[in-house]
Amino acid sequence: MKRTTVYIIEKEAPVANLIRYHLLSHQAKHVQVFPTPAECLYFMQKKSIPDFLIADLEHPEINGPGFLKSILQSFPGIRTLFLSPFTDDSLVTQLMEDGATDYIYKSGRMEEWIHELVKNMEFLIREKSQAI
Repeated sequence: MKRTTVYIIEKEAPVANLIRYHLLSHQAKHVQVFPTPAECLYFMQKKSIPDFLIADLEHPEINGPGFLKSILQSFPGIRTLFLSPFTDDSLVTQLMEDGATDYIYKSGRMEEWIHELVKNMEFLIREKSQAI
C-alpha cells in the first residue's frame, strides 16, 4: 500500500481516525478524511483523485447507488469501497453491479471490520500490480 492515496467520507471523527490510523500503519502514502461527500468531491475536483474512496453509507448525505453513479461519472475507474452495518443484500448487489469495488459490513468489533477493509485493499492493490 506504499503508494496509495485514500480518501474517507465518515461523519464520526473517532471512526474515521481509527480507519486512517490503520491504513497509515499499513503503509498507505496519504489518507485524508472528509466529514461530508460535498467536501470530498470538491477536493477531488480541485486537487487530486485518490486510489481509493471509502464512503460510509450511514452518512445522511449519501444515497449509495446515486452517490456511486455520481462518483463514477466524474471519476471513472476510481475504486470505491462502501462501509455499512446494513446487510441489505439487494443494496449490496446493486452497488457491486453499478461498479463499487467492495462493500464491508460493519459488524462485530470495529477493529475486525477495519482489518477486513485493509486486507481487501491490499488484495486489490496486489491484483492491480499483477495485471500491469
